[in-house]
Amino acid sequence: MEKEEAEITGFNEEIINIQAAIAGFESGHKLNIAITAEPLAGRTMLINEVEKINYQKVTRLSFSSTVKNKGEISLPEQLRRIVLIDDCQFLYTRRIGGFHILEDFLELMTSSNNIFITAWNLYSWKYLEKVVNIGKYFPVQIKLPKFSTSDIKECILSRYKPNEIKFIENEYEKEKIIEITRHPVVIKPLKNPIDIPFFKINYDTLKLRLFKKEKNISVEDVVFEKIARISNGNPGVAKIIWQNSLEYPVIKPGKIKEFSFNIELDYNESFILGVILSMGTIKKKELSEIVGYDYGIDETLFRLLEQGLISIEEDHCSIKPEALQSIVEFLKRSRLVW
Repeated sequence: MEKEEAEITGFNEEIINIQAAIAGFESGHKLNIAITAEPLAGRTMLINEVEKINYQKVTRLSFSSTVKNKGEISLPEQLRRIVLIDDCQFLYTRRIGGFHILEDFLELMTSSNNIFITAWNLYSWKYLEKVVNIGKYFPVQIKLPKFSTSDIKECILSRYKPNEIKFIENEYEKEKIIEITRHPVVIKPLKNPIDIPFFKINYDTLKLRLFKKEKNISVEDVVFEKIARISNGNPGVAKIIWQNSLEYPVIKPGKIKEFSFNIELDYNESFILGVILSMGTIKKKELSEIVGYDYGIDETLFRLLEQGLISIEEDHCSIKPEALQSIVEFLKRSRLVW
């Protein structure tokens, strides 16, 4: 079974750069740091590691929802030299007058004698770059990279004992190399959608059959290449794919399913989806405050739920991990995120 703790994977260069900035600060240079990453990409994991390395020098703060008043950003009296703050996207609200807390925080940070290591949702950061040029406050900016296949493999298997997981091929051999699927397409002059056939090539099956003997590709290799491709190098999404595919202690490539989302949203629905993406998680009430209470937020959230794009737990709205890449691509095409 999974170990309770696993060593951090994939962020060696980022940790080196952060520690170099801390060393520069201790030599008299003020080098505030901004760490940016898309949801589930390991931002908090990296912050945890930085805290562990600098344990006796750190004061750790975090926000779990939108900051409403200045008192929530006040610093404790017993403040250590390094201030770590996660989820800084909660310092602003995407509406008129929604930046005063962020402005207060930036003023507090620049007037302090401490070094601030802050972590931000990537899409909030890009928005704030456009709106308030936030990057000028952070001489050191670290965007977390996508994980390679080997990083994802190490990240997942580090939670298990050697040879604990069994990689089995038999289910994979049953998969067809070419499948014909049908997708409904709406043509405006016609009332009803028509099914258009599409050919789907299973490249993972093809690769395994063609190159297994010549290049010594194992079932284990194919499993992690497939997870890395579907997750687009996002470690959090990769872990969820793994959990959904694992029949402990066995995993088969054929059990690792592709994600497919047919996103159909109007502008307002797309805007709300973009807000949820850029916040990571946000209360339904806060969404209503952004778009206005006269807007039918419940209807929009139902549409997002119906298409499998979000989840709602205890009134908190979050992006579904398996839909993350499809959502980002859709919102980029709509020019609602960059």
